[in-house]
Amino acid sequence: MFRLERILVPVDFSDTSLSAAAHAGALARRFGSRVTLLHVNEFEIVHSPAGALGFGITSVESARAEHLAARRKQLDQLGVAELSGIPVERIVACGDPAKTIVERARAEESDLILMPTHGGGVFRQFLLGSVTAKVLHDAACPVWTAAHLDEPHALPSFEIRHVLCAVNFRRHSARTLEWAAAFARKANAKLTVVHAVLETPPNLPDRYMVQWREKAHSGGEQRIHVLLQDCGVEAQTLVISDGDIPAALARVVEDQNAGLLVIGRNDAAESAGRLGPHTYGIICGVPCSVVSI
Repeated sequence: MFRLERILVPVDFSDTSLSAAAHAGALARRFGSRVTLLHVNEFEIVHSPAGALGFGITSVESARAEHLAARRKQLDQLGVAELSGIPVERIVACGDPAKTIVERARAEESDLILMPTHGGGVFRQFLLGSVTAKVLHDAACPVWTAAHLDEPHALPSFEIRHVLCAVNFRRHSARTLEWAAAFARKANAKLTVVHAVLETPPNLPDRYMVQWREKAHSGGEQRIHVLLQDCGVEAQTLVISDGDIPAALARVVEDQNAGLLVIGRNDAAESAGRLGPHTYGIICGVPCSVVSI
C-alpha cells in the first residue's frame, strides 16, 4: 500500500541540506506528510599536548554536550521557512551516519528517506561514498535521492508532471511499478514505464543482430504489458536499446521531460547485489530525482 505520511531527511547543514528541506517541504504539502530532520554527528576529540584534554576541554562529556548543543541550535534554525506549516521533528544523534539513518527510518516507520547524492564539507566524502550506498542497501523503505539538490531551493513548489518507472522484470518490478503508479496518480502526473534491452548481445554474429533487436524490443514490450496487466496499472510504455543503461535513462529523462525516475532495488533474497550494477550510476547520472524501491 502506498503511503507518504512520514519523510525522513538526513541533514549536514550544507546548502544541499537546505535544498533537501525545501524538497521535502514541497512533497509534504502535496501529500500531507510529516517531516523528520535528522543530523547524525560523528563526535571526535583531537587531543593536544597541553592540559587535561587540551584547548581548555575539561572532559569528553562536556565537549560532546557543548558540541551537540551547538548542532541542535543549527538544526532548530534549518529550513524554518521551507517547512513552514508542516509538522516537523528535529533530531540530533551521534553514531555511524548510515546505520543511524536506517535505524531511525525503521523506528519511525518512515515511508521515505530523502537525501542528496552528496553533502558538503567533511561529510561530503561520506555521502558520495559510503553513506548513500549503505542507506540504499539497508533501508527497507523507498529512498529519494537527487543529484541536483546542490542548487539551493531546487524545488520550491511541487512540479512533477511526468514520472518514469524503469523495470527489469526481476522480483521487485511489480512493487516498483505499483509505487510509481500510485505516486503518479496522487500527483496527477503522467506515467511511462521504460525497459532497457541490450543493443549488442555478446558473442552474437552480425547477421543475427537485426533479428535480435526486433525480438528484444517486441519481447520487452510484451513483458511490460503483462506486468501492467498483473498490477492493474495503465501507463505508456517505452523500450530502449543501449549498452550504457544509466546514460540511456538520462537521455530518456531529458527527452520525456520527466521530473521523477522510479527504479527498483533487489529484495532481501538478492541482497548480495542489492544495488545492482547500474543503480548508483543511474542515481548520480540522471537529471532528475530518483526514487529507489
